Amino acid sequence: MTPSLASLAGLLRRIPGRAEKLAPEPPEENVLQSGEALLRRKRNKVAIFAILFGLVSAAIDLPLPAEDAYRAVRAQLRSRPAPPDIVMVTVDDATLNELGKELPSRSDDSALVDRLVAAGVDKIVFDRAHADPETPASDATFERMLERHKGKVWLGMTPSYQIKFQKIDRILPLERFRQHAAMASMTGFASPFSLSVVFPTSVDIDGTTYPSISAALAGYDGSSLRYRPDFAFNPWTIPTYSYVDVLKGRVPASKLRGRSVIIGRSFFESSDFLVMPLKGRVPGSYFHVIGAQTLKSGVPTDLYWFPAMLIVVMAIGSYTLGRSRSARPLWFAAVGLPLLAFPLDEVRFNIDIMPAMLALGFAGIGFHRIAKKYYSSDVDAMTTSALSLDKGSAALDVYALRIANLAEMSEEWSPRELGEFVNSLITYIKGPGEAGDVAFERDSLVWLAPRMDKVSLERHADGLALMLKTAISYDWQSASSTPAIGIDTNYSLPLGQRIKKAMQAADEAANRGVRFIINDAAYVEARNYRLEIMRVLEKGLRERKIGVAYQPKIDLATGRIVGAETLIRWKPDGQDFVNPQELVLAAEASDRINELTMIVMEAALVDGREAIALDPGFKLAINMSAKSLSDTHLLFDMMTMLGRIGFPAENLTLELTETAKLEDKLIAPQISALNARGIGLSIDDFGTGQSNLEYLEKLPSSELKIDKKFVQHMATSEESHAVVRATIEIAHSLGKVVVAEGVETEAVADQLRAMGCDQAQGFLFSQAIAMPELLIMMGGKRIVVNA
Repeated sequence: MTPSLASLAGLLRRIPGRAEKLAPEPPEENVLQSGEALLRRKRNKVAIFAILFGLVSAAIDLPLPAEDAYRAVRAQLRSRPAPPDIVMVTVDDATLNELGKELPSRSDDSALVDRLVAAGVDKIVFDRAHADPETPASDATFERMLERHKGKVWLGMTPSYQIKFQKIDRILPLERFRQHAAMASMTGFASPFSLSVVFPTSVDIDGTTYPSISAALAGYDGSSLRYRPDFAFNPWTIPTYSYVDVLKGRVPASKLRGRSVIIGRSFFESSDFLVMPLKGRVPGSYFHVIGAQTLKSGVPTDLYWFPAMLIVVMAIGSYTLGRSRSARPLWFAAVGLPLLAFPLDEVRFNIDIMPAMLALGFAGIGFHRIAKKYYSSDVDAMTTSALSLDKGSAALDVYALRIANLAEMSEEWSPRELGEFVNSLITYIKGPGEAGDVAFERDSLVWLAPRMDKVSLERHADGLALMLKTAISYDWQSASSTPAIGIDTNYSLPLGQRIKKAMQAADEAANRGVRFIINDAAYVEARNYRLEIMRVLEKGLRERKIGVAYQPKIDLATGRIVGAETLIRWKPDGQDFVNPQELVLAAEASDRINELTMIVMEAALVDGREAIALDPGFKLAINMSAKSLSDTHLLFDMMTMLGRIGFPAENLTLELTETAKLEDKLIAPQISALNARGIGLSIDDFGTGQSNLEYLEKLPSSELKIDKKFVQHMATSEESHAVVRATIEIAHSLGKVVVAEGVETEAVADQLRAMGCDQAQGFLFSQAIAMPELLIMMGGKRIVVNA
């Protein structure tokens, strides 16, 4: 039965060491929620500034041009013909040409009105004030006409008003005309860039209220208000006739009967033109007609920016207070508000959406920047930036979990599957309820948890790693994804630095194949030591000065020195000996083991020529990583070096050891080349790592070396004694020479001699010595051992 994530989380609660955590210090008790609190504070700040920005922009009409432009677009999409009940009679260029005047006279206007009344027109409105006298005769004619048609004619007028620092005086018809005609305001207010117009339904002069031209044409008698004409009415569909055609009777009465008429100007040089968005230059009188049609279809209600801003505040608040980083509320508002304006236009409700959209855009940019900085782009999880508060955290341990092979797994998985995997681990880590926020960075999870003493922390980390491995293996069928945990306990450092150190520890744990590493004082000391080893190695490789010594190999039957193993014995700058094993590990970690091997080999081959001069059968052994056999360049350099130094290839033995499995197809050609040149191969440290029976098959060696841990325990362990005996028998059956390492007592030497072991080396015979000392020993021909 496959255990579920929940069941594994239950097991985690019983990991040894969880109960022994240290009590958090009071000043630090809220740090576990630092990530969520940080994001909440930043979201709140963005939300407040976004809403304030929207309110201020609404108060100063900052987005008014954009509002007008969008309103014009909506009007264009709703475009419809204007009803035919209001007719435009325009003083156009044809009129001026036919009359031969700059403008029609009042006598012409009088004749025109008589013609319109005779045709049965309901009302006539002049988009002109008739404020200045003409000739006495024409003014008298016009006055008599107004008296005859009293109640049917409206004359234009303009009250005084202020535009910024400019005062506009009022314009009224002549007093004699006002006694017989009504007045209607010609005033309208264009927005910046003339993208929209606002008309009042009435104006007040000296305590008397007068309708606007649009209100007079529409017969509006409601409350006084300002409104925007509905630009959905197409001005070019308004019934329009030339002034001169009506004056000359060329327009049938049926086209005019029962309709209202506005008399305005549209000749080319007239200043009474405004730009209607998407329609071009339109004579001002047409706007009055559109305004009248707007009032007749229903008085518009202007809700201003309040509804849209309320919706956006709710959307921003929903996102700010929510735990998810999904911007769905913001997108709903961003798409919904522009669409909502269309049906509201149809029912004569106007809303201004641009201040709200500005607030929404400000919030969206701010939230996006927060998400980009504090959230992972791959999964729904925070990044370590959300945890990195620049203060100490003495009450907390910092954990980092690295998932090996996550990059390879993500190539096979979809983004959704990867997100589910990471979020399941986050749920699992937070399951017991003691971990704080869990952040995701590259291939690592980082979180904070209450501090533990070291013993409890080690037990907890080991159990946690095992449980996570079980969860990954069972729930995700991925046995290759091994978790590695890094924990930082440098409580005096800022949290941001501790997170980096925990991640570094997790990376090193993954590289070293261990379940966890605790970044404490001991770890720092060891790491500094490794860094120093790396520095020393780099210096030695650069200067090509790596000291070597030689441990003799003794023929157990005769006591003769038959060869020696080359070992690193180096005092950098005349200081203490460097640990050769640490030096080799550092070279392997930095991928410079081949370079180290060649430097050691060069020194050994130069020295080895002297030993061969004493004994032509002397075998010089040099350690080499079996993995290096796949490097054809290294082997070529080695062959070149043998020729340059003049060292016989048949006197060289390569002692091969490895902790990883080898690929036959990669090493077979190189082994054949070595055998062809007479270079001997020895399997070093047999019985450890991968140096086992499989190596006997893959590496056609001439020699086998039994690891010293078996040799040194021969006198006290029957198992070790049996292993050594069996190894000697197997090796001899395969025709190989057997060398025992680590011989330190005569009793062990006697046992090996009795088993038929061929050669031995160890402190019983000699430690590693310089070549001059080895030559002196070789001159003695035989090693004498005191029992």
